[in-house]
Amino acid sequence: MEVIYAVAAPLAKGGIGSLAYQAIKAIDKHGYLKSVITIGKSRKVDLNPHKIVSIFYPKRIRLPYLDAKRWYYLRNLYFDRRVRNLLKEGCDIFHGWNSQCLFSLKEAKRRGIVTVVERSSSHILTQMELIKEEYETYSIRLKPELNVVIERCLEEYEVADYISVPSRFVYDSFLKKGFDRKKLILIPLGIDIEKYRPGEKKDKIFRVLFMGQISLRKGAQYLLKAFSELKLKNSELLLVGGIGKDFKKIFEEYRKKIALKHIPWSNDLGSICRQSSLFVFPSIEEGSALVNYIAMACGLSVITTFNSGSPVRDGEDGFLVPIRDVEALKKKILYFYEKPQEIKAMGTNAREEVEKYTWERYGEQLNRIYERTV
Repeated sequence: MEVIYAVAAPLAKGGIGSLAYQAIKAIDKHGYLKSVITIGKSRKVDLNPHKIVSIFYPKRIRLPYLDAKRWYYLRNLYFDRRVRNLLKEGCDIFHGWNSQCLFSLKEAKRRGIVTVVERSSSHILTQMELIKEEYETYSIRLKPELNVVIERCLEEYEVADYISVPSRFVYDSFLKKGFDRKKLILIPLGIDIEKYRPGEKKDKIFRVLFMGQISLRKGAQYLLKAFSELKLKNSELLLVGGIGKDFKKIFEEYRKKIALKHIPWSNDLGSICRQSSLFVFPSIEEGSALVNYIAMACGLSVITTFNSGSPVRDGEDGFLVPIRDVEALKKKILYFYEKPQEIKAMGTNAREEVEKYTWERYGEQLNRIYERTV
């Protein structure tokens, strides 16, 4: 069996490039990888360099009518056309990422190649509906996504033989849009359980941690409101991540009200987790947020939403709360504040549970699915 895998991102440099790299390593380990097609310059990776095809593209030109969304759309279009041409060599399975592979999918189908589309978020229409609701609530006039990208995503869903998704939330979003279960592949993501481990907290501050882009989509607005209203003594809220354009006004408003610390970026999330009491991630829409896995691996209790695509078991590793529910957030944060012994107990459970979610397991599941489809 031969697999061609394409992702419009540098390998192992964060984001989808790092997720794709875990899949590619597993495919190569089984001897199935014919080639991986990427864009830009990847980090040094443990792959045969002859199997890596890197497509380079011009640097972004900053023009008034060429914003980031339009630039990435054009870049992905260019990447897709190049991948389509490389498929002429043939393979048994073509695996591409959603919004990046429509031309490639059609070429693969024409050649009788089994096709898989990787979708890292909920169904595009579900995603747009949820984000638009937040934008309307906060009077944001931005469009969540270009119409042409939405149409492209939808067409890729129809063309592909299979759609690979990372969580039950994403899986359900496709079922609700009328997709056949037989077309959906559910493979939970993994985490490096050696890199992220529990450790000793060095102070007695009740530190509530949030990691990820600080934006409306991630639900940070509800956490800020909940924490502000609780007014807990000897506590602070730590936000780690860049601040989205849609959130700057909200962030400035709250930083004047509460004990709020902000770290724009860190390459040592493990240390930050180990000095925190509790991880809260009330996301409105995700595929499967890796920050939940990281927090669990570091032995933190987690409060999150079903929409975050988390492996958290409600009442065992922390709590799942409804999206946009400030009162539920307040109740669960207060529960841990008043019962510190539960922080430790559920944090221990979280670590034990997430140990099941290794990248090795992820790779084995992906390869078994390939074997069944060819």
